[in-house]
Amino acid sequence: MRHNIIDFLKESVQKRTSWWLLAFLFLLASMLGWGVRRGSLPQELNKLILTGHETLKTEEIVQIMGIQPGTSFENYDLSQMEHRLTSHPRIKAAHLEKKTDDQLLVEITERKPTYIVNSDGHLFEIDSELKILSMDDVRTPGLAVLSGTFPREKGAMAGAAFKDLHTSVENAFRSYPALKNRISEVSLHEDGEIFVYADIPNPVSVQVGTLFQTEQVRKLYAVLAYLEKDKVRPKLVDIRGEDAVYH
Repeated sequence: MRHNIIDFLKESVQKRTSWWLLAFLFLLASMLGWGVRRGSLPQELNKLILTGHETLKTEEIVQIMGIQPGTSFENYDLSQMEHRLTSHPRIKAAHLEKKTDDQLLVEITERKPTYIVNSDGHLFEIDSELKILSMDDVRTPGLAVLSGTFPREKGAMAGAAFKDLHTSVENAFRSYPALKNRISEVSLHEDGEIFVYADIPNPVSVQVGTLFQTEQVRKLYAVLAYLEKDKVRPKLVDIRGEDAVYH
């Protein structure tokens, strides 16, 4: 989890070294003088503290909020900025709090991707609620891929076929945790056949059948354990029948 402090005022002074810096300083001095005469000074946002973000970049969060360095706090609606943040598919929750006259705290809770879905020529990251976090912008390595032709509704993966496949894979990984590190992809073909692609101990395709339930998962685990123990290297294994067939 990252923790960033952005000092807009410091960055501004470091970057602006041309002649118009003098004009800016002159204008700032004039504003300060005006503020003193008025009896109050404008409260400008000059420092931003970001916490909780792991996948999103700092610049992306600043852009989503629409922050401009040195702008008066009066020009910002914190509740509106929170809404902008939580409307982003990768952000589950956000909390903004004005800490001092020129400092804003932004606490981010990101959604955690659990699978990559390969559908309709695109790659989608999804979380445990099947919500789509990204399209063709995979940022989390090592996730298993669920492949097939699946519908999408209201920013989430949908359809009975996908939900059944997702539930089956979740149950398989829960029953046999070792499978999670060995399986790279589970594919649902148009004819209803399910294929599992494993990378460890060696690349192999396993034809499971039309169901991926307890019995088939047990067979799959036994097959992969056998291949690893005896160093057998088939290209395809068919476990639809009572006995596994190696090709």
